[in-house]
Amino acid sequence: MNTKSIRFRIIILFSSILIIAISVIFASFYIFTDKIIYQEVDKNLSLHTDNLDQFNNVSGMVSILLDKNGNVLKSSIDLNSSSILFNNLFKIAQKNKASTFINQSMGNTPMRFLVKPTWVDNNLTEVLLVAHPIEAIQKTLNSLLSTLFVIFVIFIAPVILGAFLFTQKIINPISSIIKNMDDITTENLDKRLENPKSGDEIEKLSLTFNNLLDRLHQSFLRERRFIEDIAHELKTPIATLKGGIELTLSKDRSKTEYKRTLKETLIDTDRISKLVSNLLDLAWVGMSRNTHNNKQFNLSELVNDLAQIALKLGLQKNIEVNIDIKPNIKIYGDEGKITRALLNIIDNAIKYTKNSGLVSILLEKTSTEAIINIKDNGMGISKVDLEHIFERFYRGSKTAKTVGSGLGLAIGYGIIKAHNGSIKISSKVGIGTLVEIDLPISF
Repeated sequence: MNTKSIRFRIIILFSSILIIAISVIFASFYIFTDKIIYQEVDKNLSLHTDNLDQFNNVSGMVSILLDKNGNVLKSSIDLNSSSILFNNLFKIAQKNKASTFINQSMGNTPMRFLVKPTWVDNNLTEVLLVAHPIEAIQKTLNSLLSTLFVIFVIFIAPVILGAFLFTQKIINPISSIIKNMDDITTENLDKRLENPKSGDEIEKLSLTFNNLLDRLHQSFLRERRFIEDIAHELKTPIATLKGGIELTLSKDRSKTEYKRTLKETLIDTDRISKLVSNLLDLAWVGMSRNTHNNKQFNLSELVNDLAQIALKLGLQKNIEVNIDIKPNIKIYGDEGKITRALLNIIDNAIKYTKNSGLVSILLEKTSTEAIINIKDNGMGISKVDLEHIFERFYRGSKTAKTVGSGLGLAIGYGIIKAHNGSIKISSKVGIGTLVEIDLPISF
């Protein structure tokens, strides 16, 4: 097993937690049992000290009385052992005025001693030692400890097995997701992960990845269509350009014919140049916003200049242009790109408004935003077309006879969004269209 894998780490972590938990439980049980047993012994020892006349009447109990110098005054048994034991207990009595319980052996017999000193006016007068054999208790506790250790060892195998099975249950769905993800390529982006319906993070992971695949799939489809549309848009002017040049060069022409060919070539060249310029703007829109030229400029002056252009464009179709621009509204951004976005929208308003129509250009502001309204009473946009109005190369069903690449609104939408703004279009067929643009103002 790979020691760096999540599976291995979960098994180790889970096993360690369970082993530590079992160890703490067993240790606590042993300590608690030890404490209860000795508390009972200590209780019996304390009761025996209440009556010193019973030195020789309690079976298994040893009572010894020492004087203030540590010498034996009275004993319930014959003392043949060394006095070192009593010296140690006497020193404990000298250091502690309260009764003390301690385990100490008498010969080969382990005993539990109660050391009870008697103090009068801060002077030690005597020390009472009461003891009880604890050999059986120690054997019982040792046996308990051995039993707990054996049970602990037996528990280890099931714990590790349980950790392994628990980890398998967690990791297997993730492993399945990884396997399915490896099978997904650009050739089968429509494939999706199976929803485990587990209601946990794994289900969220699969749903999140499926959502990501949906976005990637749509993105690939858009880019593929984008490339096809570019090829289509370039193919026509290039073919026309090539055909015209070849036709002109097929035989000698007059000066007038050459001029006519050059004029037609210039038209096709301008069309290609405009398309390339649009593509560069689309590339700019896709760049990080941090790379944009964010400088403060006067939006009121910019919109006023564009309104003057609208007046000139409207003259050709006898279109009236109403202008209402609040002064000194400033924003941060790339002035050239904002100009391009607004000009595309104004140009559309003029282009799709019939002769003697009306176009209104309004600029005002709130406490946080600059609001630009461009309204016309032109042919309007159907609901079907309105849903796709900001898509690249999309041209409505009623615009087939109008010159254009279908990139203007897509570029304008991208530029406005890149400046943290918003753009909304409302329209009714036969009544007209309103474009509202909101941009954050500078303070």
